[in-house]
Amino acid sequence: MTIYVREGTAEDGGFIINNGIHVTKRELEILALIGMGLDNHEAAEKLFVSVNTVRNHIWNLMQKLGATSRAHAIVLAVQNGIIEVKHERSLGTYVRGFDKYVLCILCGKANLIDDYKEGEPKKVIINHVEYEIDNMPKCPSEGCRGDISYTLDWDKVRKHHSEYPEIPEHGVVYDYDIEWFRGY
Repeated sequence: MTIYVREGTAEDGGFIINNGIHVTKRELEILALIGMGLDNHEAAEKLFVSVNTVRNHIWNLMQKLGATSRAHAIVLAVQNGIIEVKHERSLGTYVRGFDKYVLCILCGKANLIDDYKEGEPKKVIINHVEYEIDNMPKCPSEGCRGDISYTLDWDKVRKHHSEYPEIPEHGVVYDYDIEWFRGY
């Protein structure tokens, strides 16, 4: 399950709800992260804020919505059209602004950076001494032999290919001009 925070009409992208109460975009972003299973510490890490800041935002949001729990706050936010719950995991269903997309230059497919998983460490022997070397995170696209070092930041790709969508589509192979990447 993934929660998508809709763009509100308030200046900060938040929402004005009943009786003119302003629910901030940040409060909703934190609610979305909590709703996706992150605890306060994980949400704080993802947003580069303190755990107390996360707790305060959740508490304020619950008060504004009249919620009795975090789960109730999510239900109320869905009922008010503020957030949307999606059950399929794809590139377009994550909380926007928090996830980094990269393009694998070997297979041409875009993926979330978080989908690159660490491989098993390699054991090598040098001068009769065994060492364990960490593998680079591998491209999650089936059949691709690339790793994290063969990726381009999606935002940089879009600067040179403005026709590409802001959020890349899952399974689509994107063609790119390798000359700008190499600096020619």
